[in-house]
Amino acid sequence: MSRRMSPDDRRDALIQAAIRVIARGGVAAATARAITAEARMPPTSFRFVFSSREDLLSQVIRAVTDGERMAAELSIPYGVAATLEQVIVAAFDAYLDLLVQDPDRELALVELALYGVRYEPALADRQYGFYYREAEGMLTQLAQVCGITWREPGPVLARRLVVVMDGITTTWLADRDTQAARAFIRGIAPWFAASALRVAA
Repeated sequence: MSRRMSPDDRRDALIQAAIRVIARGGVAAATARAITAEARMPPTSFRFVFSSREDLLSQVIRAVTDGERMAAELSIPYGVAATLEQVIVAAFDAYLDLLVQDPDRELALVELALYGVRYEPALADRQYGFYYREAEGMLTQLAQVCGITWREPGPVLARRLVVVMDGITTTWLADRDTQAARAFIRGIAPWFAASALRVAA
């Protein structure tokens, strides 16, 4: 079956297999053999797609984070009159919907972060560095769409956003209380909105 797959399809299938393996058994379980078996591919498939295990883990982080950012971007009500608070709620709700729909994706990232902190600090640094850059990009886009500027530097707000997202993620993974998560989102939206200044027309 894998012989008929394009290189991109093979890469995506292996990344999705890696996410399932990590969510199920942690990072230590994510060997090349386990991942290719999960993807129902021959063991040699791995080395044709990834230069190393570190390359795979980095691509797992990017793939999940790209999905999160896409969900948030699609939630932005372009061309529709909405307050900044409403836009913020919509973006967080879109992330929460993604989390509820496929918890394994986020569980895999939590596993990667904890593994990195314990065994590979450089991996954790890269993971959170990527999170901060993505968060800052999202905040920049929100500012453009909503006609505002942020009172605080981008890196400061980006870190704040990542901390909040981590809290939503780990708490929901622990209790699966979606209603409480949505209530929390609506509680912090004014806090984020208070960091904005309206740009003069």
